[in-house]
Amino acid sequence: MVPKMIRGFDDIPGALPSDGIPKDFDLSTVSFSDIAERVLSNLSEGDIDGSALWRDHFSLTGAVRTFFGGARIKKQWASYAQERHPHSFRAGGAMVVRPTLDSSWIDLPFTFLTSQRGELVGNCSGTISFIPSEGGQGWKVWMLKTLLENFEGHGNPDDPSPIFKESKVPAGGGDQLEHDVGVLIVGAGQCGLSLAGRLGALGVSYILLEKADEIGYSWTGKYDAVRQHTVREMNNLPFDRTYKASDPILLPAKIVAEGFKNYVEKYKINIWLAAEVESCMKSSEQPGWVIRVRKGEEEHLIKARHIVLSMGASQSIPNQPDIENAASFNGVILNIGTFKNSSRWEGKKGIVVGSATGAHDVAQDMLDHGLASVTMIQRDKTPVFPVEWIVAAQSTIYNLDIPQQVADRIAGTEPHKVSREILKSIFDIAFEVEKERFDALERVGFHVNRDMPLNDGVVLRLGGYYIDVGTSARVAKGDIKVKSRDPIKRFVVNGLEFESGDVVEADLVVFATGYQRDPRLQAASIVGSEVAQSMIGGKGFDEDGELGRIMMPAYPFAWLMGGAVSMARWNSRFIALQIQAELMGNPFPSCQWGDEGHNEIVTKL
Repeated sequence: MVPKMIRGFDDIPGALPSDGIPKDFDLSTVSFSDIAERVLSNLSEGDIDGSALWRDHFSLTGAVRTFFGGARIKKQWASYAQERHPHSFRAGGAMVVRPTLDSSWIDLPFTFLTSQRGELVGNCSGTISFIPSEGGQGWKVWMLKTLLENFEGHGNPDDPSPIFKESKVPAGGGDQLEHDVGVLIVGAGQCGLSLAGRLGALGVSYILLEKADEIGYSWTGKYDAVRQHTVREMNNLPFDRTYKASDPILLPAKIVAEGFKNYVEKYKINIWLAAEVESCMKSSEQPGWVIRVRKGEEEHLIKARHIVLSMGASQSIPNQPDIENAASFNGVILNIGTFKNSSRWEGKKGIVVGSATGAHDVAQDMLDHGLASVTMIQRDKTPVFPVEWIVAAQSTIYNLDIPQQVADRIAGTEPHKVSREILKSIFDIAFEVEKERFDALERVGFHVNRDMPLNDGVVLRLGGYYIDVGTSARVAKGDIKVKSRDPIKRFVVNGLEFESGDVVEADLVVFATGYQRDPRLQAASIVGSEVAQSMIGGKGFDEDGELGRIMMPAYPFAWLMGGAVSMARWNSRFIALQIQAELMGNPFPSCQWGDEGHNEIVTKL
């Protein structure tokens, strides 16, 4: 059987429109608000450009869906409108968007209402984007972005004020050893904390478990030099700014952990520290789970309708290769999970296997601690993106002037292909301008992948690239030696032997070769291997360019969460809304489970 190919960005539809809006265009000459409200109230194929994209977050489709093309968008919009009855469209002011040198369009924000399941009313918002019609007469819809904000009268996942009005003892409080909650969250990293805050805002009972005895260990437990490689304002937890304007642009682990602790205290997060799950079984009495938890000397029994596993998916289980003859090596072998720093090896020889962000951090740490030699083993061409580029790109949206909720709606609702093409266009120019920077790496044997856009690494590969915070200069200078295109054959007594017969001596070898990507490996430690293997994971891009199963339950009444802080913050609001709707008896299609507990997913084609 021929294996099914995974779609990449180049396999999905979508392209940026040309720059058809004059630089001196006067927005006041066109009543865009009236046009937008008319079009949205009665969307016709004639209003939509043939290259249009529509991306929805739960407002009409009950899922995260992307549709491409005028005819397909019209068909899908009409179909969903029969169920959700979108109405009361109100458009805001127009603005010209010029994300690249050769592309432009008109954006207008809008709000609307929908009839959700049961008697629920959905407060929704969106952005409609126009480009000039062919010939310049009139305007066509090029992009639609819609999302569910909240259910009218049932709180808002972005509004934490109910948390401060709550006076009752939180779930699991007091002296009782048996607890009944709506949600049990396992893992108090950025995903667990974000979801806990959202659930608290919606008045949903929950308990958040963390096996470590301190908040923020998901960061401080990694190697000492670890820090975030995205800008500070992109890394706030929900509701408000977690960090001070005086904090570094790239936050080190210690400050990240301090922010987590402050968030827990400020938003009264119901967290249990040093809590270990001893068993987790599907309930035989009612839908949900029965979990036994060891907390100190006490064993607690928790009954939860939903369980969310947020245990650092893709960032917890090191992916260390099995190298022949390791037992013969006289030095120390570590991986990216067990390495803390290289201070014990001052004056000795170090090897780091890998060439992405973790490997560069380890190599820099070896230099900083005075190792006599540092060698990086590069197995494949590596994309390198200077941190200045990243900061400049992210800071256009995530900064001290734009509220976090606004920035998230700009970035989070954009179709994947559009985001990728914008950044690719900008970075392609930068690669040409700074060509010598990468040529210098090539001259010392470090092979740069200049063809893979950043989004491909972030969204599809989940890593494998380096955000250059300065270590590339040490590579180019020769302070960090590079050995590439020569596979490792085996360990020898004094180092590593390669297929060429070369031997690189070492006292310390660190495998910075990434992490296992399948979150079911971690899930199995909680729910058991049988349930874990039945969980539905991501399916890559569908034909219209949406990531299959994003923000969806992985199993009846069970969810998997992972990702960077910005993803945790954004995804958590929609997972919280789905859980809230299910607990109110009005589940979204993905949460409609049959009597035998099998997921009955309703998918519109």
